[in-house]
Amino acid sequence: MKECSRSLDNYRMTRSLENWKKFKKIIKNTKRSFFDMKIQEVVSKSHGPWELMNWINKCKLSAIKAIKYDGQLCLASDSL
Repeated sequence: MKECSRSLDNYRMTRSLENWKKFKKIIKNTKRSFFDMKIQEVVSKSHGPWELMNWINKCKLSAIKAIKYDGQLCLASDSL
């Protein structure tokens, strides 16, 4: 965390592209290590990788999507 702050301060003082790239790389690595640590914590606590599924939400289809068969919309279950 302190490394991120120092890197950001360094970039703000110099405004160089190299310091910006270093800052972004430090942020990326920090985020990765944080989430890896959280994943390991969940897996070791519950002893099941399915516990991680709470982090992933189901993708909902938009209201305008419909099932089509031979170019015709199937709007009722009997038309399937």
